[in-house]
Amino acid sequence: MKKNSLFNLFSAMALVGMILTACSPAVTVTNPPLSTSVPVATQPPAPASTEAPTASPTEVQPVNLTLSFWGSDLDSQVYQQRVDLFTAKNPNIKVNLVYIPSDYSTKVQTMIAGGTSPDVIQLAEDIHSYSSKGQIIPLDEYVTKNQVDLKARYGASNGLMTAYSYQGNLYALPDRGGALILFFNKDMFDKAGISYPTKDWTWKEFLDAAQKLTINEGGKVTQYGWAAGSWWPWWMSFIYMNGGAVLDSSGKPVVNSDSAVAALQFYNDLVFKYKVAPSPTDYANLGTTSPDPLFAQGKVAMETTGFWNIASLKDVTFNWDIAPVFMNKNRATAIFGSGFAVSKNCKNPDAAFALINFLTSEEGQMPIVNALEDAPANLAVLNSDAFLKANWSTKPISMNALAESADAIFPLPLNPKWNEMMKIFDDNLGEVFAGRAEVKPTLDSIQSQLEALLAAQ
Repeated sequence: MKKNSLFNLFSAMALVGMILTACSPAVTVTNPPLSTSVPVATQPPAPASTEAPTASPTEVQPVNLTLSFWGSDLDSQVYQQRVDLFTAKNPNIKVNLVYIPSDYSTKVQTMIAGGTSPDVIQLAEDIHSYSSKGQIIPLDEYVTKNQVDLKARYGASNGLMTAYSYQGNLYALPDRGGALILFFNKDMFDKAGISYPTKDWTWKEFLDAAQKLTINEGGKVTQYGWAAGSWWPWWMSFIYMNGGAVLDSSGKPVVNSDSAVAALQFYNDLVFKYKVAPSPTDYANLGTTSPDPLFAQGKVAMETTGFWNIASLKDVTFNWDIAPVFMNKNRATAIFGSGFAVSKNCKNPDAAFALINFLTSEEGQMPIVNALEDAPANLAVLNSDAFLKANWSTKPISMNALAESADAIFPLPLNPKWNEMMKIFDDNLGEVFAGRAEVKPTLDSIQSQLEALLAAQ
């Protein structure tokens, strides 16, 4: 989920269109051939055509599905376009969109408790608060039955696909998924005589550039080399770049490892030791809490942020571009996005999977690009001319930076206790990022709190 309430992306609109008619028990589904879908090794060879025969109206029963989602007016329009493409190929399936612009999780949980759960649910970081309660179903058997090649669709190491798995089962197909990328001011780089960043930049090269790009006049910084803050994708990416992790492969916290401590120390040193990035106090003095407006104002040479920031730079007068995030021991970057899950209460999961299979296919994702809405999760669409050459800005942009980041995405440590975990991090790291606490003892305390939290689940 993009910055969620942090960036106030949701508009204050009323909940609309909750037509929650249950699915009928029988359905004939027609799926379009998908160029990203090939037979899996455990399946017999696919027939010459993957297009199911079209049944006559007397041979099928109509099915009603509901799909819940959040977002803006544009999101609502694009979802309708995508659903219309699906129903044109599957006229026996009607899809009713349930737009929930605010308090999404609370309202969906209320619907589930009241027996009116949407059949298909858009989910993001809190997905395993649903999967752990059995509120959504594993999709593995549907992936196999429909011969969906997940590696072809999402890449060999897609972070969202891994993050949406829990206890060995996949619970959602990624739909939207732009990686954390590096925005940089080309004019500032040119003036300082620094080569533009690449995905192979190390921390040393990054720090060297940030120092050269920071301008201090009379004891006051007038231009920062870089800017970030306390938001989890920023500091967490540094941990994974340095070979650390938040949770190990068994789900146990390892946040106070030597690698994690060193990463957070370097991250905080960028502010208080090297002084190439603004502190919370500096942000307050500059009248903001986010690096995005500072970059747009020409006060920051580099920032790591998401795809959404492109729209805010459409009218700036300076030259800028994007690149994959730099690296240290590993290439690692966070991903922002959402996926589609199928409710446990859906009476026709085959039809529901047919819907999400289509929406995450190349054809189903193309309206996202055509509307300049977001970064699609489908790797073929990310690499398509339609995405790479879309009119995102008045200036050329290296949109391939998003596709180049695909193999650097680390698996998000999503967990049924994700929200509680983030509160522990926020409460403790806030003191570190304000310069009032040391990194090592703080991470030791967080480790203890996480161990207690996860032991209780």
